[in-house]
Amino acid sequence: MIQNGIPAKYGGFETFVKELTAHQSNKNLKYHVACLSNGIQENFNHNDADCFNISKKNIGPANAIYYDLAALKHSLKEIEEKNYMGAIIDILACRIGPFIGHYKK
Repeated sequence: MIQNGIPAKYGGFETFVKELTAHQSNKNLKYHVACLSNGIQENFNHNDADCFNISKKNIGPANAIYYDLAALKHSLKEIEEKNYMGAIIDILACRIGPFIGHYKK
């Protein structure tokens, strides 16, 4: 899960993910990337990564926390539904630290 997603538009986290997916050497790995959206719901592919959109809410600064939690919930649901074995979720921001205990199982 990546803040704002790819292609990179905002900063370092996105650029990291863009470069990670662009230079992927192990084709047995599959990347799924959360992207912040202004209402667009369709998924897309970028650098062979499956990208899914999380809609922005009009809740001011709390939107960043909402986005991170919604992306995490979406990721966990997809892992369970598609039975991804050995899935790893990378969270490249620390905004949801106080909530992570609920999800770490």
